This record gives sequence, structure tokens and C-alpha cells, in this order.
Amino acid sequence: MADTQAGAGAFSAHEFTIAGRYLRTKRKHGGVAMIAIISVVGITLAVMALISVMSIMNGFRNELMRQLLGFQPHVYVDTRFIPGEGAEALVDQLEALEGVESANPVVTGQVMATAGGRDAFIQILATHPDDLAQLQAIRDGQDPMSRTGLTHGDLSEFGVGRNGGDVIVLGQGVARRLGVNVGDDVTFLTARGASGPFGVTPRRKAYRVGAILAAGVSTIDNAVAFMPLEQGQIFFNREGEIEMVQVRLEDPSRAGEYVAPVQAISGPNTVVSDYTSSDPALFNALQFERTAMRLVMAIVIAIAAMNIISGLVMLVKNKGRDIAILRTMGMTRASILRVFLIVGASIGMIGTLLGVVLGTLFVLNIGWIQDLVRVPWDPDVYYLYRIPADLDLGEVAFVSIFGLVVSLLVTLPPAWRAAQLDPVEALRYE
Repeated sequence: MADTQAGAGAFSAHEFTIAGRYLRTKRKHGGVAMIAIISVVGITLAVMALISVMSIMNGFRNELMRQLLGFQPHVYVDTRFIPGEGAEALVDQLEALEGVESANPVVTGQVMATAGGRDAFIQILATHPDDLAQLQAIRDGQDPMSRTGLTHGDLSEFGVGRNGGDVIVLGQGVARRLGVNVGDDVTFLTARGASGPFGVTPRRKAYRVGAILAAGVSTIDNAVAFMPLEQGQIFFNREGEIEMVQVRLEDPSRAGEYVAPVQAISGPNTVVSDYTSSDPALFNALQFERTAMRLVMAIVIAIAAMNIISGLVMLVKNKGRDIAILRTMGMTRASILRVFLIVGASIGMIGTLLGVVLGTLFVLNIGWIQDLVRVPWDPDVYYLYRIPADLDLGEVAFVSIFGLVVSLLVTLPPAWRAAQLDPVEALRYE
């Protein structure tokens, strides 16, 4: 019959019925039930793996960003070329900007720290006591399960006394290298001392350790110490000056959007940058790794979906006589095409849905699974008690759509071949 013969509408009930029978027919009767099962299992495992891997990578990335940004500011404003009064006024203006959580004036400098015959070159951040107490790393440390925060001592004496006092806070790596604890003295030596007739005289002063801080990032813990802002201005010969204003946002991911408005408020005598410019290689690598892993796992799904082609090619070959009979009974080529599309799409849909469910359950129960299989995990190395995993609904949607689209695309060639089958040739030797 001609292909133009009128019939049931597209994707009608009888097309689904035929497709269902083909899926359930055993191989000895010309079906592809076993191949269909293998295809479903392959797609299920691929989708589950993609969701699990992407969620774990998101967890590690978010945890790393949380720890980094729990210590580091989100936007930097270099105020070395404006007077101290102007910098203080700038702090108030920046804190009034919508979306800004805080703006903290700081003075920085490098010193050689010595104690008990040991020494270390470290970075000093001089800041207000209230600003130090509001650091995310310190606030998170109030959680007993957290690996960040004050590990020893407290901030009760930080900033107390003449010119800010002599109490400092050390990173735990610095404290370990110097072999000191709370209450011990550490001597700082800096070349940025007072100017005299014979040039700049290095300045040396002893400070008492009031607390030890774990920032959660070894490169920070091993190289940073805090002192009160007023004391830092005197020690580094910057009395009345502010070297930098550190801006923290309610949403750190939007730091790049705030560079321009902060620059507009700060004026032409300042330099404004966001945290991604402080270490572009790290943040670019994190983004590239995420994209590359998504691409690799998507290829795995595509490879798993290729099993559908082999199953449908065999099904078309075995069902040539049935296709010819259906064509002579008035079934159009388009209807035959849709039948085999339904077969392939069903395999892909079942595999994708199972993969999404299993992958989601795996991510949501990863802590229990970690305990069950006893995954080796050292909290002192990773600063985490559990393997982090953050389920992103956008990622799940991407995986689901990708799995369905790939399954449908690989179904097209054998379905098209079935639709083009000539019923006369198929029945000639029957």
C-alpha cells in the first residue's frame, strides 16, 4: 500500500503495543530481550556514575571554595594611594553597597618569626578584632565537627591594651613550625622599620600567642598570622594608613560582578580585584576539571547507548517478515519508524531513570556507604570527616536529558533501515 494511506495518529496505542511485544520477545523468537537488558544496565551504570562523580566533584569543589573563601576576602581594594581618613570613609561606603556582607581595613607585611631557635617567614594581616572574629573560618569552627576555627586559645585578649596590645593569632602550621603554643612568645622581625639618618632600621618585637587558627587550607595555615590593626600600623611603619580594604559578599560566586561597582565607589586612586585574580591558575583548573569530567562521563553514556544500535539492528533483521506483513496491512513507513524509535527510546528511558534514581540514592547516602565499605579517609589530610557530595539538580537534569537524547539518536539509523524495508523483497523467500 502507499505510504500516504491514512491511519492512526503518530505514536498511537498500536505502535506502543508492537514495540512492547518486540522488547519482551525472547531471542529464540527473534527478539532482543537479553540485549535490551544489557543496554539498560549499561546506560543505568553510566548515568549513575556520571551523577555520582559530578556530585562528589561538586562537593570537593564547594568545600574547597568554602574553606578558601572562609578565610580570603572576595574583593580586594588597594588603598595605599589614598589617605587613612579616606580609606575609613570608603569602608562605610562599601558596607552600604547592596550584597556586601562586610568591608574590613587591613595592613599587611612579611616578617621573619623566631621562637626557641626556630624561624619562619610568614605573612602578617593586621585587622580589627571584631573583623577577625567574623571570619567565616572562625565562625565555622564553632561547629564541633568542623576542622577549621580556633584550635587553641581564644580572642578575648586580641586587640586589648595600649596600641592594640601584644597578642597575636598564629596559623596552626606556623605554630607547629615554630614549636609554640598559646601563651608562648614569638619575635617578629621586619625590614619595614623606622627611617633614620643611616636609612631604614629593621624593627624587632616580641608578641604573645593568644590563639591558634586552622583555616582549613595548608598554604594559609603554614604562612599567616594576625595582629591588631593599630599594632600592625605601628610595627610596619604605616601609622594612620590602611593598605587594603577586604570586601566579603553575601554571594561569593558574584565577586566578578562587584569589581566595577566597587571601583566606581573607591575612585581612580585604588586598584580593585576579585579572589579569582589572586590565583587564576587554581580557579581556572577547577572549572576546566569540572568541564572535562562532564565530557568524559558523557562519552561513557554515549558508548553505553551504542548497545542499543546492535540490539535494534538484530531486531530489524529478525523481524523483517513481520515488518513486511505490517506494511502490506497498511502500516506506513513513518509508523514503522516510530515503532523502532519507541523500542530504542524505551531502553534509553528505563536505563536513564534507573541511573538517576540509583545515582541520587548513592549521593544522598554516601556517608553511610563510606562507613559500610570502610573507605580509607584521613581527616587530618583532607580536613573533612566525610567524602563531600553535593547533588546539583541542574546536573541531574543535564544527565537525564543527555541520556534520553543519545538513546533516541542512536535509535534513528536502525529505525530508518526498518522503515525503508521493501515488503516484496522481505517476503520473496518466505
